[in-house]
Amino acid sequence: MHVTPPRSSVVGPPALAPPGASADPLLDLAGRLAAATTLTAQVDATLPFLAAELHAAVTIFAVAGAQAAGVRCWPPDPRWAAAVRDTLGASWEGGELTRWHQRVGVVPAVSVHDVTTGWGTRPGLVLQHAGRVLHQLVTVPLSRAGTTVTAYLVGRHEQPFDAGEIDRVRAVQAVLVASHGRFLRPPDPALTARQHSVLQLLAEGRTVKAIGSRLGISQSTVDKHVRDLYRRLGTQDRASTIRSAQVRGLLDGLAGEDWQDLLISPAR
Repeated sequence: MHVTPPRSSVVGPPALAPPGASADPLLDLAGRLAAATTLTAQVDATLPFLAAELHAAVTIFAVAGAQAAGVRCWPPDPRWAAAVRDTLGASWEGGELTRWHQRVGVVPAVSVHDVTTGWGTRPGLVLQHAGRVLHQLVTVPLSRAGTTVTAYLVGRHEQPFDAGEIDRVRAVQAVLVASHGRFLRPPDPALTARQHSVLQLLAEGRTVKAIGSRLGISQSTVDKHVRDLYRRLGTQDRASTIRSAQVRGLLDGLAGEDWQDLLISPAR
């Protein structure tokens, strides 16, 4: 399978930096992430950046947990993304690498060989790209909320990552944890799926009647969910409820991100 290299790795004349741009690519990335309004946009900016910084064959953003799962890749090859989901279905969702992320939480980026044995050789721990095994992998933990974990995975076919590259990706990791954090915070307090749906529609300015129609439930049921939200958030009206939800991260936390947006669907 032919894979197009990341644009930033293509050899060519140096581009002139626009006025006000930083000479440090990491600062430029931080600025782009700050301006991104969704986790998907942040991931799409980060994947090619990591590929260029570490001269990687592929970069992956992966989410694993009981209620959320997804993977997004660079280069954006839909067929290979489907293969990644198949391969990681065991090793990421329920395998030892996922269990390691769930156990240790957010720790400095590290080579997968330092946290598990048999990567690239053992069943469930073999990931291929362009017909070759990705023997080298750096895992970059980002968040842990209950059993849901997120991380970037940076892979090469053969050349090990040296200490300088690990240090560099750890510097990037600090920026990613800070920027992605507004989307990856666990909701506090945790809401049911229905309560969260009602809250989202309230924040959009919809009436009780419109919410009921949208969700296929009665207005009295919507009223009950709204009262439950008031009680959980310690509020008394719609405006204060929305403000409290925004402060607590309930509108952009784990429950607020549509993880399907992070999937690359197989080509049809």
